[in-house]
Formats: sequence, C-alpha cells, structure tokens
Amino acid sequence: MEKDNVIVLRNIIEFSETEGVTSSAIKEYVATRLANDDNILSRLAQAGKFIGDDLYRLAKFDIEQIYKKLFSTQIKYAPSGNPIGFSNGYVASIRAITESKSAQELLDLLIEHYRKFGSGILAKYNAFRYDGELIGVSNTDDITFDSLVGIEYQKQVLIDNTKAFVSGKAANNVLLFGDRGTGKSSSVKALLNMFCDDGLRIIEMPKHCIKDIPSLSKVLAESPNKYIIFLDDLTFESHETEYRALKVAMEGQLQANPTNVLIYATSNRRHLIRENWSDREGGEIHVNDQMQETLSLSERFGISLVFSAPNQKEYLNIVSEMLKKHNIQMNADIEKEAVVWQMNYGGRSARCAKQFVTSYIAK
Repeated sequence: MEKDNVIVLRNIIEFSETEGVTSSAIKEYVATRLANDDNILSRLAQAGKFIGDDLYRLAKFDIEQIYKKLFSTQIKYAPSGNPIGFSNGYVASIRAITESKSAQELLDLLIEHYRKFGSGILAKYNAFRYDGELIGVSNTDDITFDSLVGIEYQKQVLIDNTKAFVSGKAANNVLLFGDRGTGKSSSVKALLNMFCDDGLRIIEMPKHCIKDIPSLSKVLAESPNKYIIFLDDLTFESHETEYRALKVAMEGQLQANPTNVLIYATSNRRHLIRENWSDREGGEIHVNDQMQETLSLSERFGISLVFSAPNQKEYLNIVSEMLKKHNIQMNADIEKEAVVWQMNYGGRSARCAKQFVTSYIAK
C-alpha cells in the first residue's frame, strides 16, 4: 500500500510539473482526469445530445463520492510555471473545475466542459498533426493577417468563409494555389490565430494519410469544435492513388460529410494531378475521360484562390510595410538592397521580402 501511495504521489508531482495550472495538485489531477475521461456522459455532452435523468443522477452520485474523498484535500504543490501549450479556454475550464465549491458545481462544470471542448486530446490543443494518430501542437506559429501584405482579396475570402464555418453556417473547402512564397500556408495559419477562441482547430495532415480522412472525420464529428484538415504543398503524380481517396473524402461518400470539418489545401499547381503531354495526345484511348479525371479533384474545392508573385513595385511595398512594423521607413538605399536581395535569393515573393527584412534588421 505504501508503495502504491508513492507511485500515486510521483504521478501527481509529474502531472503538476508538466500540465499543472493551479497549486491544488491533487484536486487538479482528479479534475483533469475527469475532464478528459471518455464515458457515456462526456460523449453525449460533447455531441450536444440530451442527457437522461437516470444518467444524470448516476453521474451526480459518482461525483459526490469523488468530491467527498478527493476534493476535500488541502495539499498544495506549486506548478513549475513552464508553458504547457494547451488552449487558453481549456486551461480556464480546468481552473474552474478544480476550484469547484461543491459536488453539484463540479458536475455542472464538467458537463459544460464536455459541451464546449469535448474530452481527451481534442479538448486540449488548438492545432494538431496527424500521422496515423493525432499529436497536439503546443507551439503554434503566431502569424497574423496584419503581417501578410499584398493579398487583401485572398485574405478577405478566406476570413469570410472561415467566419461562416465557425458560426455554424455553410462553408466551402478551399484550394490556395500559385507561386511559391506568396503566403498560402501562412494565410491558413493566420486563420487559427484569428478564430481559435471561436472553436476553430487545424489538423495538418501529410499526403500519405489522406485515406484516413473519412475515419478521422467520423471522430471529429462528435466534437463541439470546428476542424480544418490542412493539406500543405499538395501535388499528385498521375500514378499516385491518394487523390482518389481525397475525391471520395470531399464528395463521393454515401455518408454525408460532417458539418464541422473542412479541407483547406495549398499547392503550387492549379491542377493538383500532374499531367504529361502524352495524357492529352492519346496515352489512353479515351483522352477526354483521362483529362476529366485529372481536373475533377480541383473542382471539388468550392473556393480556389490564386496567389501570384508580386511585381517589383508590389514587392517593394511588401518590404516597406514589413519594415514599418519595426519602425523603419523605406528609403532609396533600402530599396536598392531589397532589389539586390530578391535577385540573389529566389525572386520576388512575400517570403523573400520577409527574409530580406529579417536580414536587414539583424544588421
């Protein structure tokens, strides 16, 4: 028994150092386990479904026993204060649950937590990577739309579509395509920082996992949050089969797609499936059928936004706007340096402008 107590104490101390946000170590440990437990109550609540009277009474009885035995402790343990990377809403909810003044308040706050955030890993983070399983991203890019210059139309379309999405209205899948370094991926990341407090979450997925989208979407459908599955730098060779899986995931399943999941993809190509001249010259007997197959994937995106490389005037304007954020005014000498930079480092683009500004400030 003494050995078991030592193991429990070690677990609580480890928890407090890595996840703790209050000084009530034992109560927070229990509160977090309750908040992230997968049970019939949490599943019904996060799906927005009705909780029956019998289930509620049973849950209340269990919570009363837990509260009496574990929430009466006054043992304190100051957390490390290290960044934990959880969403602000999740942290605030855990604080409130830990500070419950009665079993009834604890139960009500738990149900509210399930309804607003869900449970488990999906409740904790604003962003995820998926590579066979969901992995929380604790240190997300803090880029905002204010730092993206020269793509005002594209930004507004993205914001409007995503705002409709998080508001529960109909919204479209989006394809962002065009020249490299023009802000496609950065625009998607900026959406997270704009709408994360409204329940938006982003899941970055590599191409080889596209086949998992239907099964992942089924899991996400039970969550109260809104999810963008982010496919970055997407292009398919004609022999790759993943594009067919993406077509089915977007449109083509018998089962309706969940209303809380969209797909945003970026690519340097408008037509995501690479074509050869042989495809148009009769490599297949029915050439038109082959062309329709390669074009049909792009057409499944309700919105397609083109990101073009800026001309020199636009490029210098981007540099100027970026410098202003560091209280530096553009002048003729800086313009010359910026032009030389883009000639030596990959051509005119927003990315090139950012790299120049970073180098200039460093000097």
